[in-house]
Amino acid sequence: MAKDKSTESKPKKQRWYHLVAQAYRVTAPHDKALLPGIIGIFVGVVGIAVLIGALIGGTAAIIYASIFGVLTGLLGSMYFLTRRFERTAFLRMEGQTGASLAVAQTIRTGWKFEDNPVNMDTRGKGVVFQGVGKGGIVLLAEGGAIIHKPAETSKKRIEKLVPGVPVTVIYVGRGEGEVPLGGLTKAIRKTKKALGRNDRPTVEARLKAIGGAKPPMPKGIDPVRARPDRKGMRGR
Repeated sequence: MAKDKSTESKPKKQRWYHLVAQAYRVTAPHDKALLPGIIGIFVGVVGIAVLIGALIGGTAAIIYASIFGVLTGLLGSMYFLTRRFERTAFLRMEGQTGASLAVAQTIRTGWKFEDNPVNMDTRGKGVVFQGVGKGGIVLLAEGGAIIHKPAETSKKRIEKLVPGVPVTVIYVGRGEGEVPLGGLTKAIRKTKKALGRNDRPTVEARLKAIGGAKPPMPKGIDPVRARPDRKGMRGR
């Protein structure tokens, strides 16, 4: 009997431990404190749990405390690995055009960021991306001082076309007044709530209907592809 082609072509879902191993392989070469941190957290948590069990007294208390310590230690170590993985991924992405978009699009609920930039500087060294969510409209501007004027131009234009909806510009980077990639999702979520769940589709439809200002097209730059390789978040 012939096998179903759709079944053969469907990629296998990765197990959680495969993802953990992959995160470790990606992070370890760039973070020398990773392995000592993982071991230290696990051993420390298990040791404290065993000590508590011994103080309570009795074999059963020690056994249950040890099991609890192992499970808690594993969770703590995995949390530490996750945080260090994110930190390493952000550091590797810094400086790449469109890194802010890749980070913003990891917010799964309450926000939607379009792939295409709404503006960019004439030399293609800075871009502005647009998102709609609970806090209204957010513009992600990356590229340093050169992107300030295009970002403000986009903000004024949107405020005229969609009156009453707050427009927030977040300058992404490590300069003064800028938000680093590691703090970007927090900065987006901190915007004051302005739109309800039913309001956001209306604003999105309005923005699409009026269209965006055609960004300048520097030679050799395609704004549609002004995004980082998503594999940068997972390693190559």
